Amino acid sequence: MNTTTTPSELLSLKAAAHRLNISLRGIYRLIAAGELPQPVKVGGSVKLFESDLKRYLASLEAQRVPAGR
Repeated sequence: MNTTTTPSELLSLKAAAHRLNISLRGIYRLIAAGELPQPVKVGGSVKLFESDLKRYLASLEAQRVPAGR
């Protein structure tokens, strides 16, 4: 089992906001609401796991109402 984390698995909050096309404040709101998990501190930086962002996007997709309803 590989327990190392590569840089591509971590995103800055700014990068996460960019990927969701929302503001940095929007990322903080999603974290405060519990929709995104708490970020981790790496050195002096605050990061989100890319897998957490993917899980959030999958949950949004699951909530989507099919067209025609």
